[in-house]
Amino acid sequence: MMIVKHQSLIVILTLLWAACGSDKSISDRVALSEVTYHLESNPVFETAEMEYGEVKFDQKSDADLLATYKELEKGGYVTLELLKERKRFLAKDSTFVYLVKLTNKSIPFVLEKTDKKATVKTVEYTLDEDGGIAVEQTGKNRAKATVTLKKTETDFVDFAKKGADNNASFTKKTYTLRFNKETGWGVTK
Repeated sequence: MMIVKHQSLIVILTLLWAACGSDKSISDRVALSEVTYHLESNPVFETAEMEYGEVKFDQKSDADLLATYKELEKGGYVTLELLKERKRFLAKDSTFVYLVKLTNKSIPFVLEKTDKKATVKTVEYTLDEDGGIAVEQTGKNRAKATVTLKKTETDFVDFAKKGADNNASFTKKTYTLRFNKETGWGVTK
């Protein structure tokens, strides 16, 4: 009789524990907050390289590039100083040499600089909380969360490569989450 009571008690406690779940199950809200926290310290963006210093432009072939630099000058991101202008003999094309200098306003967009080129942010992605989140628990301690990131173009977007993958105003990104006993759920790198 005593053994039956103990077995019944163990069965009831096991069922209660299973019904209540465990801390290892993840909700959409928890996954979204973990992805948001991860994106604050690890922003998602696209980059491109731009030249600065003494830059040579051909009037015909580099007309669009020169126009891009002039737009950046209007925005206050660079300064342009014409160093040389040369008309080619018996040609309709001219060559210009400009001194391109980056200003303090460009600092948030410049990631890396060498002596002649700078790597700049062309597109920044932010979390679209209205886009929702799809969470899939892939194991006891692991889950995958797919979110929508909105695309925001910077003033340096004209340096980005043009292609088929740049036709959408958003992207979908999947993050892997892992459960840690001390800290709870978190995005793994």
